[in-house]
Amino acid sequence: MQLTLLLLTSLFFLNFLSRIIISPLLPHLEQTLGISHGQAGSLFLCLSAGYFISLPGSGFISSVISHQRTITLSSLGIAITLLLMSMAANLGQLQTGHFFLGLAAGIYLPSAISTITTSFANRHWGKALAVHELAPNLAFLSAPFIVSSLLAASSWQTIFFVLGILSLLVSLTYSLCSRKERSYGTPPTLSHCRPLFRLPAFWMMILIFSVGIMSTLGIYNLLPLFLVSEHGMTEQAANSLVGFSRIPTLATALMGGYLSDRFGSRVTMRGMLFFSGIVTILLGFSQQWISLWVVLQPLLAVCFFPAAFATLASLGPPESRNVVISLTVPLAFFIGGGALPAAVGFAADFGWFGEGIATAGLLMIGGALLVKYTKV
Repeated sequence: MQLTLLLLTSLFFLNFLSRIIISPLLPHLEQTLGISHGQAGSLFLCLSAGYFISLPGSGFISSVISHQRTITLSSLGIAITLLLMSMAANLGQLQTGHFFLGLAAGIYLPSAISTITTSFANRHWGKALAVHELAPNLAFLSAPFIVSSLLAASSWQTIFFVLGILSLLVSLTYSLCSRKERSYGTPPTLSHCRPLFRLPAFWMMILIFSVGIMSTLGIYNLLPLFLVSEHGMTEQAANSLVGFSRIPTLATALMGGYLSDRFGSRVTMRGMLFFSGIVTILLGFSQQWISLWVVLQPLLAVCFFPAAFATLASLGPPESRNVVISLTVPLAFFIGGGALPAAVGFAADFGWFGEGIATAGLLMIGGALLVKYTKV
């Protein structure tokens, strides 16, 4: 059980790292490829589009080949895509690569959450999911340092190549260790989806998850560019600050799981979204203490996800958990991880970068107010 959780966390780390590594690369890519803020933001939209398409269909795959083989397939797809992206030479090729990267990455999460929640008792869901959520927080932490160290010695294409090789090795390890484990998903057919569509809580969770993703992934993707273009930092200084700001999140992510098990997932979601929204507004508007807001913002935001996934897992019967995840997350990821960051990127082209980030903070506060409508 613990080995499965460890391997899933490792796979999720590489899955997530491959999707956010472009963020600390953006200032370098804008100079190297001669692209605008808006064109750079389009990479997030392409990634989100692929993720949006594949995630709802993950149930069809896992119902045929099992959750475990779906996880392996996702990881192998990520590895192959990254290796092909290491040969990219222009914006169009990167956009295409990010679309297929989203396709490969999208089928992982429903099978992983289903595997975890069936492996652990309900009272331990928050803690188990918090361990799994260490992966994105470790990715947030390590991505700037990986980019800074590898760019100093090689090209940006090398970064994709290294990640591709690592993803290949870990996916093969998981495949060997999970050969005897077989559980199957539920396809998102109309008969399985109709009961969810009738739940107001389901639609509220899509909106809440959208702003939750914006509070972490969306803001993270924009931060290096924001610090360089609006606050005059060097690329190295911006990436170092963003990287160091993620160190404490390894502890607060675990704390989010404890708070969810102790006080309830909805109370935890409401508090984390509200306070992270306040800090995000300060991040967008403040000219002083900018380093403080960069550090504080993710400390609160990362506590959202263990509670949010526990809430999602409670919306339907155990056999349909993958359906709930596969229907909720793609829309939320497309909005919070793609459309909203792209909108802020285009606002930045008109000189409204800070205002765009502050608006995202207001949306997080709005999401906190919606939590009371998530009870089934």
